[in-house]
Amino acid sequence: MGEPVKRFEWLSLVCILAVALVLRLIHLNSGLWYDEIVTLVVYVRLPTVDLLTTYSTLNNHILFSLAAKVSVTSFGESPWALRLPAVLFGVGSVAATWWLGRQVVSRGESLLAALFLACSSHHIWFSQNARGYTGLLLAALVATTLFVKGMRGTSRSIWIVYAVVLALAMYMHLSAAFLFATHALIFGFILAKQRLGRDRHVESPDAPGFGPLLGLGLGGVLTLLCYGPLLGQMVGTFTKASSGEPEGGVTEWKNPIWTLVETLESFGQGDPVILVGVAAGGILALVGAIHLCRQHLVFALIPLIHVPLALVALIVGSFRIWPRFFFVDAGFAILYLVHGTFVVARTATTLRRRGARPELHGHWAGVAATLVLVFGSLFLLPRTYQLPKQDFVGARDYIESARGPNDAVASVGLASKSYSTFYAPDWEIVENVQQLEQLRANEGNTWLVYSFPKHTINKYPEIIDVVERDFELVDTFWGSLNEGQVLVYRNR
Repeated sequence: MGEPVKRFEWLSLVCILAVALVLRLIHLNSGLWYDEIVTLVVYVRLPTVDLLTTYSTLNNHILFSLAAKVSVTSFGESPWALRLPAVLFGVGSVAATWWLGRQVVSRGESLLAALFLACSSHHIWFSQNARGYTGLLLAALVATTLFVKGMRGTSRSIWIVYAVVLALAMYMHLSAAFLFATHALIFGFILAKQRLGRDRHVESPDAPGFGPLLGLGLGGVLTLLCYGPLLGQMVGTFTKASSGEPEGGVTEWKNPIWTLVETLESFGQGDPVILVGVAAGGILALVGAIHLCRQHLVFALIPLIHVPLALVALIVGSFRIWPRFFFVDAGFAILYLVHGTFVVARTATTLRRRGARPELHGHWAGVAATLVLVFGSLFLLPRTYQLPKQDFVGARDYIESARGPNDAVASVGLASKSYSTFYAPDWEIVENVQQLEQLRANEGNTWLVYSFPKHTINKYPEIIDVVERDFELVDTFWGSLNEGQVLVYRNR
């Protein structure tokens, strides 16, 4: 933990990063989904100055949008170019997981954690998503590594670097505030223990002093400088987001139970075998967390505080509780899981073996058990590659090949943004029953397309009533995004 990196370790890491890159380049050019299209059309296409001074929706992950603009400008406008920064941030976060792991677990565990993340279907999905989440994960892991090292009483200069990373994380995605609030709470907890003379769990006798205050304070100032031109817009945007847009918001999106169910379904659409594996992984991660609490309290506390803190803040603020808001904990969770696997393997080996070198046997048992888990996780990859995130392209191509010369095609709801601004600008947009009836009065058939069924049904109930009564469902185009299916209807 913290020892010099050996040549074999470097070579292993390079191989892991190469695997991570290859897995994230497969099918990178598949069709864009709704959020990616909004990112491209509303923000990335803006002049740079406008991009940096526009915050009309929460979709503008500013630092990512800027990186995506550089990529699209350099390589042309295509799905793979738009997603390239997410890929690179994703590969970087694999390396950052290894670096953080070296501070708190063994060399072997840190490498295996990096391998696990490199092969994770969820991490690959987000690495192929033109949004700022892998960039946020990378910054969070680097900042946490600096925080752990800084809390051991190393040079104060580390807190300057920490402040810069804090500001970059916040500029990538404002939900980073929950993580840095967690860091602040842990610092306050450790400081209180030191003042009370009960610091036996602190990882080093060297005190960090008030270095964390320097890092957090300077990072806050840098963040304000970044967002200064946007503060006025942000107030309105966050007010609108917290209101939930009652006419179109889905109430259950603010329910943490829905968030949990949605997260579990993302592992395998309710497959009992996969759910049992997820449950077993959760138990191993809990074992790892408990064990690390005795050895590396500063690190172990971070996700244990961050998750409930973020959850409570989102509930109190009446924001939607998207599972992706907790993707930032992926690196911590995998380090918990791998360490827990090693703890259980060592314990089982020690109980069974009375001979020489039980620790060595326990280590290799941990390696073998973790590799089994990594291999098992690969079974989740086919769905990531087989389906686009949302199949707007498939629905469009199907309609265009089947429609007659006098047929009318329209979209309703969030799908309208995707088609009117990107995939099918000539299609009509329907926002009320009158517009739909006008289309139906024309010669030929009328086709209607929508996605995100819950949102569309909730916001346009009158239109959906007409569709259910007078139209037939021709086909459903599925994607890897839960509830993101694209439905194609044609009048009877």
